[in-house]
Amino acid sequence: MRSIVLTVIVIVCCSACRTSTTDQKTTIAERRIAFNLAIARHDTSEMVRYWADDIIVITSRNAKFLSKGQYAAGLATEFKTKEDVVYIRTPEMIEIFPAWEMAAESGRWIGTWKNGDEEIEVTGTYYAKWKKVNDQWLVSAEVYTPLNCKGGSYCTQYP
Repeated sequence: MRSIVLTVIVIVCCSACRTSTTDQKTTIAERRIAFNLAIARHDTSEMVRYWADDIIVITSRNAKFLSKGQYAAGLATEFKTKEDVVYIRTPEMIEIFPAWEMAAESGRWIGTWKNGDEEIEVTGTYYAKWKKVNDQWLVSAEVYTPLNCKGGSYCTQYP
């Protein structure tokens, strides 16, 4: 009888873990959608809501940002120089490690903008590390790797 009760408890707990993990994956995916919309609006004040204070970012051109303030300033500058730039991150996998309240997100990204008369499109893969801070999922690190660039002279400039 005791083994049956223990089995039932394990099954119920594991089901709860799966549901909780699924809910957390959904939360991260929803936060990524909201973040993509903030990028489309060039709204850095909204974007910072999704980053940990100590975020680390390596861009597709190897620029490095070591804090929320640095990354926001870098994007604000980019939004001024590329007025129509849009970046979209599309998650392909989100994995949760509930015990440490961390998550891994990986997927594909695309950036598009005009450079004079040239329409630039850069695509690649990305990895994001999320951590839970005060019950909120925040990005603590991102790495962007370019895999294709088309549309003009920008693509021939080595970073």
